[in-house]
Amino acid sequence: MSWEWMLAFYGVGLGVFIGLGCPLAIALGLVAILGLLLHSGTMFLPTVGDILWNTGNSFTLVAIPMFILMGEIILQTGQSQRFYRGLALLLSRVHGGLAHANIVGCAMFSAICGSSVATAITMGKVAYPELRKRNYDLGLNVGSLAAGGTLGIMIPPSIPMIIYAVTVKVSILDLFMAGILPGLLLVGLFMLWIKIAIWLKPTLVPPVVKEKFSRQEVLHSLRDCLTFMLLIVSVIGSLYMGVVTPTEAGAFGALLATLISLAYRELTLQRFISALMRTVITTSVIFYIIVAGAILAFCMVDSGIARGVSNLVMEMQLSPLQFFMIVVLIFVVLGTVLEGVSMMLVTIPVLLPSVVALGFDPVWFGVIVVVFIEIAALTPPMGLNIFAIHSVTDGVPVNTIMLGSIPFLCMMLVLLALLYMFPQIALWLPQTLY
Repeated sequence: MSWEWMLAFYGVGLGVFIGLGCPLAIALGLVAILGLLLHSGTMFLPTVGDILWNTGNSFTLVAIPMFILMGEIILQTGQSQRFYRGLALLLSRVHGGLAHANIVGCAMFSAICGSSVATAITMGKVAYPELRKRNYDLGLNVGSLAAGGTLGIMIPPSIPMIIYAVTVKVSILDLFMAGILPGLLLVGLFMLWIKIAIWLKPTLVPPVVKEKFSRQEVLHSLRDCLTFMLLIVSVIGSLYMGVVTPTEAGAFGALLATLISLAYRELTLQRFISALMRTVITTSVIFYIIVAGAILAFCMVDSGIARGVSNLVMEMQLSPLQFFMIVVLIFVVLGTVLEGVSMMLVTIPVLLPSVVALGFDPVWFGVIVVVFIEIAALTPPMGLNIFAIHSVTDGVPVNTIMLGSIPFLCMMLVLLALLYMFPQIALWLPQTLY
């Protein structure tokens, strides 16, 4: 059977299983096995066992549960709440300070979490009540929280970056470093939009009230912010200086988060067990998707899809810009029906040969893919961040969250354009490592 028919089979098969409500990981695995049987019979079935073992037996993937555990400990012990309140106090004299605090807070929490949804839920629980109490515009409020949550997978550590690195066989450290400047640039773009929105319509935020805070309150706020920043700098700095590997950095971060929680006397045995349980559950789901995606990737290679698509692109003589625009269209459409990691695992085996053939850097493309996953997190009906914010904001209508997120979505498209025109935004920092 030709690769064109096999590509159609995989596309239709995934659509049917997802339409029937089948969990994504199971849909990926079932379609992969059926496609393998259709194309090669039972000849390669024993290879599936090898794929399961080789994928799951990766030392690099140990970084995923470690970074998840670090974030869960922070979540369970209330360190994120203290950090946000301290940040809100320090920004209280800035016009629209709490809206800016949403973005900065999400960016800082992203550096210890690695998950977009977890960042959105955590900051949403903390920030939403404060914003409503101070009469911030509802759309700006929930839109900034949903968009800020997407920073969780751009600013390292990032779980999708780890999965991409393992799939494509590039350095996790390079990818982590490549995500820092684009992540900070996206923070700046989000804050720029907030500034523009307030300038266009000052009633979106309350007037600045020059509250007088005691010296002790300011010192407490500084302490809470600096403690949080110490954890981030220790993890990212140890990675950049080569003191630890990405896998060791996850364990180091989890240890530091535990010690800080113990110092604040907030880490009880019950909370620690809860953090471990949530880590196990989240890790199991992610690993299930990774293994199913690895099987599907093998099947796509076996059926010649990757090679066929690459040859087709070369025959069409597409320019890099034309190919990039097609990739943008593919990811934006898929992002409406697939969860981010699943979308990446389905597309990378098909697109990567063409990406390399046209001269794009795989590390740069990894950052681009993460931006697409961020866009998917705000794109209905699979926009996970939209529903995450909906779940923690007392039933704010989904439409309100979607409309509030649109300007931030446009900022992500601006980031994509900047990354295409200036690849060094992503590549400069990894290159300095050498």
